Order: sequence, then structure tokens, then C-alpha cells
Amino acid sequence: MSIIKTDKVSFDYLIYGDEGQEPEVNHAVINVSIDVRPGKFIAILGHNGSGKSTFAKHLNALLLPTEGTVWVNGIDTKDESRTLEIRQSAGMVFQNPDNQIVASVVEEDVGFGPENMGVPTEKIWKRVDEALQKTGMTAYRQHSPNRLSGGQKQRVAIAGVMAMRPKCIVMDEPTAMLDPNGRKEVLEAVRELNKAEGVTVILITHYMEEVIGADHIFVMNDGEVVMEGNPRMIFSQVEKLQELRLDVPHVTQLAYALKKEGLDIPDGILTTDELADALMRIRKE
Repeated sequence: MSIIKTDKVSFDYLIYGDEGQEPEVNHAVINVSIDVRPGKFIAILGHNGSGKSTFAKHLNALLLPTEGTVWVNGIDTKDESRTLEIRQSAGMVFQNPDNQIVASVVEEDVGFGPENMGVPTEKIWKRVDEALQKTGMTAYRQHSPNRLSGGQKQRVAIAGVMAMRPKCIVMDEPTAMLDPNGRKEVLEAVRELNKAEGVTVILITHYMEEVIGADHIFVMNDGEVVMEGNPRMIFSQVEKLQELRLDVPHVTQLAYALKKEGLDIPDGILTTDELADALMRIRKE
């Protein structure tokens, strides 16, 4: 059974101008169908304005589709009587962690979600302990979130979602406001949750290096899915990605440039080790 499934989802914004004029329709998402199995790491890529963040908000019923259907753990998001159940299944982490932090102490912030769900007090603290441990933030449980770095704040936000025990975490550009060290901290925590805990992760980003380890990638442009496949399939199409105003990982770009110069290097190089092995093979030959 799918944890997330969408069927021909479209979403329109209405843009209002002067009084008396008909509103302009902005087709932000167009006919998007995806199927996400439990435990997978899925990435959705796209440049700014591609529709990826608007689509992400459909995955825990923050937005409802203009057309089509979204199912979260088998529940149609249009069923408003089950919205809480949907959001317990698919937690959301946003770009700015300050928008999700509500308490003045880390452990209280992590326990806020379970408390609102009516979880008994003794179970809340057990969940807080587990969530802080899984995100590597136990040592900061008594700290003020305002005194943490950006990466640490984002890990607190992830811990707060984890404490609600979701089956899936949807992350909408969670590292966009972070420096390289902060991005590394957050991605390590996310990958650990995915691999060790089996939590399904849907990562929306425009940082190519963040998705090299994904199971499957969807690329969006102008509201539509225009490419999909595993990372090697996607990043072997350097010119097409560039046409979509997307970069590729630095090592992939280097391998592509060397191949254009005549070296026999395979498409879709993803790591420095792969490139080194290809160059060593060429040297031996």
C-alpha cells in the first residue's frame, strides 16, 4: 500500500487585480501523479516557481487540489473529518524552523505536538526522549531554541514532527536558509531517520547534492512533472537539467565536462569515488 499517492492533481491560484476585473488563474500544479511506498526516500526537484512547494502542501492537506485526488495512508485529503489523522501520518517540516518552534525550551517544543494530540504525559516524555535522541539533540534539551544554530533549530523542528510518530515526513526546502554545516547536520539526521527508523521522507529541494542518495526523483517545471527516475538516470541528463535551470552535483558536472573532452567516462557519475575509479580505469587502459 502507498503511504502517499496522488492522481492527476492540479491546483489553481486566483490572482485578483482591479475591482470589477475577472481574476487571473495561475496554474501552479498541473496533472501531477506520484506513488510513494513506505520507507522510501523521495526527492522533488525544481527551480523557484516550479510548483514543487505548492505540491508539497497537498501532501498533508494544507492545500486541497482543484482537480484530482491525494491519498495519505489511504485517506482522501478532501475528507475534512480526517484531517488530523492525515497530518499525524504525514508531518511537515518547513523552510524556516523559527516558524515551527513555539516553546522557550527545546524539550517543551518537541512535546508540543503530542500534547495537542492528547497523548498521556508519561508517553509524551518518552516520545520527546526518543525524538531528541534520533535527531542528535538530547544534549540541548534544556536549551532555549533561540540560542541554537540554524541547523540545530531545524533538527528540533524535525524532532517535534517525529514526536508525533508520523509514517512520513514531508520536508519543504528544509535547508534553504542554512549554511553548509547546517545543511549537513539536517541531512544526516533525515537520512538516519529514513534508514534506521524506516520513516518515509519526501524532500523538496533545489540543492542537487542533497538527493544523490534518494530512491526516486521527480523533477518539476511550470507545475508539471517533466522527469522522473533514480538519481543516476536523472543526473545522466545534464543538458536537459540545465535547460530546466537546474544544476547538477559538482562531480557530475566535472565528469560531464571530461567526457565532452573525449574521455571514456560513463554518464551519471554521482560521487568523487566513482569519478576516481573511472579515471583510474582510463589510465590503466
